[in-house]
Amino acid sequence: NIRDVTAEFELQRVSLGALIQDAERANQLFDQIKVAAVKSPYEIKDLVKYTKQLAAYKIETEELFDTMMRLSDISAGLGADMSRIVLAYGQIKGAGVLKGTELRQITELGIPMVDLLAKKLTDLRGELVTTGDVFKLISEKAISFSTVKEIFDDMTNAGGMFYKMQEKQAETLAGRWSNLKDSISIMYEEMGNTKVASVAMDVIIKTLKSLADNWKTVYDLVAGATYGLVTYVVVTKAATVATT
Repeated sequence: NIRDVTAEFELQRVSLGALIQDAERANQLFDQIKVAAVKSPYEIKDLVKYTKQLAAYKIETEELFDTMMRLSDISAGLGADMSRIVLAYGQIKGAGVLKGTELRQITELGIPMVDLLAKKLTDLRGELVTTGDVFKLISEKAISFSTVKEIFDDMTNAGGMFYKMQEKQAETLAGRWSNLKDSISIMYEEMGNTKVASVAMDVIIKTLKSLADNWKTVYDLVAGATYGLVTYVVVTKAATVATT
């Protein structure tokens, strides 16, 4: 377990670093995720996966953790597949505007995006914006990603419907069980990164690899030793009988 968890965490750190082109920042992100996972119904590996998906959609590095946590709050509140939320959010980010396809994806997840946009635009413009107006603006590609991002932020800010939803769900039985598994995984990784465990695993792996790479030589040595042992036993017994 120590080996598996330590190796998996190391792989996640490396791949995250490759995606954002910054190994040091990737380590910081990973440490943030570990802390957050202990207060979330999601496991560390899930939160890392979502962060990597967002990184692949070119979400700015300094916004990765905050964006991932906000989307995870929404996912936890809706009971929706986080990957689908990330997909829709990432596609809007990539296009720079909200299109009908992404609107449908978001609506199917249970987010009343049209109503939220109507309210948001009404507040911003100081005049009534209807849902019909919103559909027209979407068809004209006039709803920017920044406006959509504000909607997601509003839902997860203090007073929003999904504010700190992960922390709330972490107090459930399912959440506490997930948190227990995360705590155990963190323990294994910390143990695996101690000098004693690290050196021991390195020696064992190198030794086993050497045996595997040179199995023919090992086989010949073992076969020769076995033949010599059998011969010795037979001769000794024969000598014993002769002596008797």
